[in-house]
Amino acid sequence: MMKKCPSNLRYDLTNDYIFARDFLSKYPGFLKEFFFLLTRKPSHTMLRSCRLSGKFTNPISSLLGRNYASVAPSPVVVTKSKAGVTVVSIEDNAPASSVAVVVKAGSRVESIDNVGVAHFLKNFAFRSTESKTAFRITREAEHLGGILSANLTRESLIFSGEFLHTDLPHFLEVLSDVVFKTKYEPYEFKDVKKSVNFEREAAEAIPEVITLDAAHAVAFRHGLGNSLFANATTKVTSSEQVKAFSNKVYTAPNITIVGTSVNHKELVSLTDKLFEKVSHTVPSTPITSKYFGGESRIAAPGSSHFVIGFEGAAAGTPEYAILQVLRAYLDGETHTRWGDGVTPLAQLSNKLKDVQISSFNTGYSDAGLFGVHISGTPTSIYATARAVSELLKHKIYHISKEDFQSAIAKAKYYTAAAYETRASKTELIGGQILHSGKVIPISDAVDEFNHITIEDVKNMAEKLLKSTPTTVALGDINTLPHADVL
Repeated sequence: MMKKCPSNLRYDLTNDYIFARDFLSKYPGFLKEFFFLLTRKPSHTMLRSCRLSGKFTNPISSLLGRNYASVAPSPVVVTKSKAGVTVVSIEDNAPASSVAVVVKAGSRVESIDNVGVAHFLKNFAFRSTESKTAFRITREAEHLGGILSANLTRESLIFSGEFLHTDLPHFLEVLSDVVFKTKYEPYEFKDVKKSVNFEREAAEAIPEVITLDAAHAVAFRHGLGNSLFANATTKVTSSEQVKAFSNKVYTAPNITIVGTSVNHKELVSLTDKLFEKVSHTVPSTPITSKYFGGESRIAAPGSSHFVIGFEGAAAGTPEYAILQVLRAYLDGETHTRWGDGVTPLAQLSNKLKDVQISSFNTGYSDAGLFGVHISGTPTSIYATARAVSELLKHKIYHISKEDFQSAIAKAKYYTAAAYETRASKTELIGGQILHSGKVIPISDAVDEFNHITIEDVKNMAEKLLKSTPTTVALGDINTLPHADVL
């Protein structure tokens, strides 16, 4: 027999219903906008996972919690510890602190014989160590109200903790144990493999992730072309292989410690103690990525997607900044609520109605990939792809001064937004230290755009078209265009 609903609860539910009804009648477009946000294209780095929650976290959760970025510089201090590990602290006056171990161990450093091993190494994080069980690691972090997470990109493997200011010693010790004391038990490998397969299957359900992953494979083949996700044919079959890879990449020159809202002297002192026995072996330099280009066609049910890519530029270079302006000029996303975009790709999307178009500019330490992603019906994608090709060939040379200034402003915002969250800031600064040995202040990164001219953008567009295109067709490949018809 069902229990009677308490009168006060019935009253609250009735009031909530009346409020929701009145709100939706006043703002009829709210639900449309809300679901647009939920289905918006996700990030293309490895989806962030947290052992404390035990859930595979979709990157759009970070989208819904975004705040406005600030270009005000935060004091950054860089020190080389006695152990040879670079220590970076950022004072941003946040109410909570974070620390991360950034390792040059992304999927690009995998060899042909162990493709996918970086994904396994990420998922071995916070398992049993020589000093603590996985349960104890999780329980202590929960008790202190902290968060532990592991993240994999094409260039870096990042272990991080977020916590109250006074708990830095505990969380840095946990992260050092992950690096030096993980036991890599054979029985745990089975559980790790399950989580690896789960993450791969979850990623394969996101067309944008599939197409961009395939685009990297076509564009670079190996190195940057390696997938973020271990596939079903991986040769990694034991914990010993994962341990061997960890011994290779966990060396002092490969590691950077990044702390936010922490005392720098304390962070350096703790690093000297906890990373004292780190290997000083100089790791082999990853093979320089070479751009090839080509075509990939993947038959799949559901919606169709198409990617047109070109050789981009390495992050932090003047060419990359110019491509950021070109990307901002083309754009494709609507930035005003319930309004139509005014950029070339947004106008094209509005004209064709049943397609969505977005541009991307991905930069790495020695290479990059620039392109456009199109989704919609196969016939509309065909027409859109040809229109995008014509746009790059002709319309880009008629960019107005007003549109150029707007693109500059948006490019500055995109750059500032990269310093917006702890996760993105840690990945960015850690990568800068590992690959260039220095931190690029946000003020310098933003100022770079003040030296770009319209002619720079036009010349860069011309240079793009000289590279062999990278195309990926996903969905109804019998209707989607081939590269040679664009």
